[in-house]
Amino acid sequence: MAKMISPKLKTFIDKIRSLPDFESVDFQDINSTNSEGENALHVAVRWKETEAVQLLIKEGININQPGDLGHTPLHEACSSGNMEIVKILVEAGADLFALTEGDPPFTLARFGRHDEICNYLAVEMKKKQTEDPQVWIRARIKQLRAEIKRLEKRLNEQASNL
Repeated sequence: MAKMISPKLKTFIDKIRSLPDFESVDFQDINSTNSEGENALHVAVRWKETEAVQLLIKEGININQPGDLGHTPLHEACSSGNMEIVKILVEAGADLFALTEGDPPFTLARFGRHDEICNYLAVEMKKKQTEDPQVWIRARIKQLRAEIKRLEKRLNEQASNL
């Protein structure tokens, strides 16, 4: 890694490097991603490593990085029902309206029957909607642009393989 990071974060990154999905990832940049677009924060959230989540955020990791199927770290935390990490991510500015292939984090919490998270997110989302009544439209436009970019990349890759 280019800049000095804490020994605890270095140990965590070294553990991530042992995963098949991350073995070829060069972590010179804290925002490095695997082939699915996931960064170290996705893993920290999945492993429920609260301290690693906090350290990665402090280092400036992209908290809204879309990974597999467009899941951001907040989607992961909502799916797993980890209220503590949900709050950490929201307080750090995670996008409450980020869409996977159509679902915001709230919906994934609802699917998982994580009512405490849903109640918390409902209040936070209402605040954002008061600040920006068009937030849902902007989220959908962002999601569609990302999908177009993904499809264009795939098209170009296929064309270059011909």
